[in-house]
Amino acid sequence: MRRPEPGLAGLVPLLLFVGGFALLPPVLLFLMAWSAEGGATGLSQLLGDPLNQAAIANSLVQGGLSAAAAVAVGYPAGVFLGRYQFKGRDAVLALFSVPFLLPTLVVVAGVEDLFGPLGIVRAVAPSLGFLGDGLGGILLVNVCFNLPLVALLTAVGVESADSRREEAVAVLGGGPGRSYLEVWGPPSWVGAGAGALLTFLFSAMAFAAPLLVCGPRCYTLEARIFTLDQQLVQPGAAGLLALSAVMLLALPTLSYLWLVTRLRERRSASEPALRPVPWGRPVGLALAAATGAVVVLIGSLAAAVGFRALHPAAGGQGGLFSPEVTQRLGISSVGALGNTLFFAAGAAVVAVLLGILAGFLMRTYPPLARPVQLPLFLPLLVSPVILSFSVAEFWRPLLGGESDVWFLILLSQATLALPFATQSLWVGLRRVPASYGEGARTLGARPMTAYLDAELPLVRGALLAAAVFAFALGLGEFTATYFLATPRFSTWTVELYHLQSLREYAAADQLAFALLLLSFVSFLGLLVGGRRVRF
Repeated sequence: MRRPEPGLAGLVPLLLFVGGFALLPPVLLFLMAWSAEGGATGLSQLLGDPLNQAAIANSLVQGGLSAAAAVAVGYPAGVFLGRYQFKGRDAVLALFSVPFLLPTLVVVAGVEDLFGPLGIVRAVAPSLGFLGDGLGGILLVNVCFNLPLVALLTAVGVESADSRREEAVAVLGGGPGRSYLEVWGPPSWVGAGAGALLTFLFSAMAFAAPLLVCGPRCYTLEARIFTLDQQLVQPGAAGLLALSAVMLLALPTLSYLWLVTRLRERRSASEPALRPVPWGRPVGLALAAATGAVVVLIGSLAAAVGFRALHPAAGGQGGLFSPEVTQRLGISSVGALGNTLFFAAGAAVVAVLLGILAGFLMRTYPPLARPVQLPLFLPLLVSPVILSFSVAEFWRPLLGGESDVWFLILLSQATLALPFATQSLWVGLRRVPASYGEGARTLGARPMTAYLDAELPLVRGALLAAAVFAFALGLGEFTATYFLATPRFSTWTVELYHLQSLREYAAADQLAFALLLLSFVSFLGLLVGGRRVRF
């Protein structure tokens, strides 16, 4: 990075990476599928298939209901976190990131351990069994996974409100309701809207939850695309349905990016003006109770997974590290752990390095800020199954076969983590005054040297957040890895899915708990970063 000076040439590796893994393979896949399936006629026939129509309906219903439920619970918690100062606030903010750091399959395991057929809560309250299977179970998994995102983005919106305007409203006789409607309410709606759209995107294209909690009748577009390609061996139909999914998700994705941009523009470089919690008023108690309910839900999921690991409800042929399990899966759990850590760490390194380079371009050439961000967020338009499907069709034949699939898994995970790692880093960089870099350049430093020496050291917390998010996403990534992995390159998430499918429940519970512990390490990374680490 230091020699030779990259300048605008720094765009080249970013565009090559995003283009080579997030843009070119899907575009070629769509074009080939369009040609092979007969264009518009084939698309019309495909969309007329009742199973495909059911998958589209399931995606919209599951995404919409999950978003509504996440906002209903997450918005009050976000208001509490964004508006009030209390002891342990930084720890709670970090705790709210835990579900997003958890592998989806661990959240599924936690819901099953609580409300499934052998669930702890279901044994005491059988009427709550609807939360452990079918649509109710899927919605609970989606809400548990995404609710903290709604809360965190809402908190960012609340913090961005102008405290001076609120004081002016109070001086002029306006009450709390008027202050909410005119000052801090609208930015909180922007944050909640961004969280709702992100929840919709993640839930509409959910893969693991419909597979494990409900089955074929609840398949989303993601699961249907996988079935067409991997089980029915119809890659053309799968590619055309993938094109339909991208078209369906384009508007909510662009809307999410627009709302996040508005949040970023409103965000002040100064610390938010937090107030003491009004414990004597009902509103303060209600908001605190909503936040506490989220904390209890997160803790209950973790506790249920830990309890079942120590007291399994069902047996199997052996424990997690037994020869019987190794023989059935084709890889030992130790080998799968090595793959998991290697892919997650490699993806984090790639994502953070590209994020640092993107930060340099956006800081040194401000007019390029938005043009640089747009390609970096392209992976949000491409779901994990579509990404891995297109990458496998395009790159696997060029690389020579199954022995090089590890390379595709690593770069697929890095591609999926790139938007979140870049956003975490950019939030920190925006708070660094431009005078630091300008001063270094005035004293003779080259632009890249000024960026690395004068600006980047000031955002260690943001760098930590970017690395932790990228590592955690790689650690828990299942969909793209499952599509590409062979037994030799299997990871713990893929192994967990196979154990659950093979009804090796004791080993599956142990593995879910082990993944939970690994995710807890990521949580500690956020906690150590303190208040500087923000979503």
